[in-house]
Amino acid sequence: MEENRQQAYAEEEINLGPYWAILRRQWWKIALLSLAVGVITLFVMLRVPNTYKATAIITPVGDEGLSPSSTYLSALGIPGRPGKAEDLEVLFKSDDLAVRVIRKHDLWAILFPDGFDPQTGKFKPAGKSLFGESREARAPGDWDAIRAAKGRLAVSVNRRSGTLSLSFESRSAESSAQIVRYYLDEAKSRLQEEAFDRAVRNKKFIQEQIGRTVDALTRDRLFFLYGQEVEREMMARNREQFGFRIIDSPRVPDRKAGPARTKNTATATVLSFLLWCGIFLMRGKKRTEGGEQ
Repeated sequence: MEENRQQAYAEEEINLGPYWAILRRQWWKIALLSLAVGVITLFVMLRVPNTYKATAIITPVGDEGLSPSSTYLSALGIPGRPGKAEDLEVLFKSDDLAVRVIRKHDLWAILFPDGFDPQTGKFKPAGKSLFGESREARAPGDWDAIRAAKGRLAVSVNRRSGTLSLSFESRSAESSAQIVRYYLDEAKSRLQEEAFDRAVRNKKFIQEQIGRTVDALTRDRLFFLYGQEVEREMMARNREQFGFRIIDSPRVPDRKAGPARTKNTATATVLSFLLWCGIFLMRGKKRTEGGEQ
């Protein structure tokens, strides 16, 4: 019984000797091919332009002094006010804000330095179609702005500290910092516009409720809410302290964010080395099996 078990273990053992022999004979080919892949990767990475990322950190500013009446407002059907970092995250990631920023400040030449012609205000024709027809220059649209923002804008929330990080990446260090400022400015403008519109609608609604209410206590409460809406409208005019407060303003980066040329080259070299080892082992194994037959 014991002898049969030892014989079974012996049959299951993998003999690595032939594989090491194949690698010893072919190591110089594997090394040269891996080095060639690394050199090609480095050459390609050198042709990729540098990118720079600017970052700003903000924290939401709510209407804390007016919060006790929020439950009563909700009961009346009046919408609440965004004041959390998650609300700001949704705003900065919105497609409407991206289109607003890029169109208003005409950022096409910065976002598409190789494909946009500032003189004509259109994208340069990109080659020919499948049928050999020349492509015509076209004006940038909303979807171009949305796609450009999604590839370069990064928004993250630190829920522990209640802060939001906003960063933008482009080929120009100065432009990256300026675009972040544009985002902050346009987001604050949009929050103000929404606050003014909301205050007008809420005041109108409260006025209607006051006209329909007979109870003196309820009327006093409604007048108090109306005064709060007036106060919120006044607070919205304080642009510096409305919506969010800037903790760290965007600075012009002094170092590139990408590409990681050394890391990518090393990764490509190591992966190609493992791949070539596998290829030569398979070829050597086939030749060995063919010789035995």
